Amino acid sequence: MLKKAVLIAALITVVGSLQAQQAATRQSQFTPQQLREDLAVLRSSLEEGHGGFYRYSSKAEMDLVFERAAQAISEPMTELEFYRLLAPIIASVNDGHTGLMGSRELENYMGRQLVLLPFKLTFVGDRPYLHRNYSDRTDLVMGGELLGINGSAVDEIVPAVLAAMPSDGRVETSKYRRLESTSTFGDIYSRLFGITSHFELTYRSPDDGSVQSIAVEGLTAQELTRTFESRYAEVARAVQSQRPVEFTFNDGIPVLTVRTFGARTISNAGIDYPAFLQRTFEELADRGAQSLIIDVRNNGGGSDEYGKLLAAYLIDDTFDYYRHLEVNRDSFAFLEHTNMSNSDLPRDRFRANERGRYDFIGHPNLGPQQPLAPNFGGDVYILINGGSFSATGEFTSVVHHHQRATFVGEECGAGYYGNTSGMMVMLELPNSGLRVRVPLVRYTMAVSGYEPLDRGLIPEHQVEPTIEDILADRDTVLEYALELIGR
Repeated sequence: MLKKAVLIAALITVVGSLQAQQAATRQSQFTPQQLREDLAVLRSSLEEGHGGFYRYSSKAEMDLVFERAAQAISEPMTELEFYRLLAPIIASVNDGHTGLMGSRELENYMGRQLVLLPFKLTFVGDRPYLHRNYSDRTDLVMGGELLGINGSAVDEIVPAVLAAMPSDGRVETSKYRRLESTSTFGDIYSRLFGITSHFELTYRSPDDGSVQSIAVEGLTAQELTRTFESRYAEVARAVQSQRPVEFTFNDGIPVLTVRTFGARTISNAGIDYPAFLQRTFEELADRGAQSLIIDVRNNGGGSDEYGKLLAAYLIDDTFDYYRHLEVNRDSFAFLEHTNMSNSDLPRDRFRANERGRYDFIGHPNLGPQQPLAPNFGGDVYILINGGSFSATGEFTSVVHHHQRATFVGEECGAGYYGNTSGMMVMLELPNSGLRVRVPLVRYTMAVSGYEPLDRGLIPEHQVEPTIEDILADRDTVLEYALELIGR
């Protein structure tokens, strides 16, 4: 937490003094009293309603974060400047479902004005590399390590960005994977360092290692999409043709790819997910398959039940999935500042427990879960990365706890012991209009014995591709799993 506190202090210092580039971006300024009132509403709302507020950060740590923020309010701020102050507070909760966004007016403005860096970045470890080129410098060779943007070193930019991004516990892989989205990187960079249409970059040449500079113009999201689809047409077609769930064979090895547990996305693709799984495991049984690869990389979650359903085909005895789901209380004063009222709460599902909170009962994943047939008894290899989040993290934790798979890839983007999600309300701060997504339900998985307590599942086989692998579209994680099976 000390390292993070230093980064938060640095972020407040670095971005707190930034001004919007044009008068139109400044909007109204809010007085220190108004800002402190909003800060107090934010604090009391999180303390009262957030189901996992002190799960990964102690009260003493959060008290310190809020005290430093209050001390930083010494003069009027615009909404965007206040956003920069609050972002590291939200990140300090260490919950990936908690999020900060601007008022509707600010979000509309950002949507109209946002200009993106005309490159896709890919992180190898904590270092960003130029992966795809959307700029007008079409002769530029990709694979160079990005060193600086508009006079600021990457070693300053990336820590500031990370300190403003929420994630479960102390998991950082999820942040790096999200930053590989050009729109996500562009959005958070613009919010913290200011909107710009011109980018001056320094990078390390992939040819000889020399430091080079380049000046390029940014692109709108629409321009970038058009460039991607024309310049990287084969990749674009491959992405567009991907199914949310697929069952294929690679060199005779069955591979089940689950790109999402989102019920609507799967249904919109014309797939009956329970029937799809049933057919898949029946085929595995018919073929007498001894090994199975399940790829849930970049699966950001979705339906809780869909994750449990997949686990039930791998675990051969009655098992528990959730230990308990809880909310802090059965009514909330802070809801007066949200899009929900106490009358909207399903209070018939709240039951006081011995821990001083309320169980959230009635979820189908609570209580003993039964295995499903045909249950797969062979060797299972699950591919994970920082993009494996929420319901995907729940699935991987339970399967890992029951020792039903070998994991390959990088640290899972979800906390091993659970998350805070379920019912989520949108808090609107009364003066600035900034909005905060506050999850109410604390999910605790029926798992134990894993350390560290504040991290995601770290695979037995950690595989990190090189930038050369990435540029060549080589899937080293899948290759590694296939090699394990072949040994």
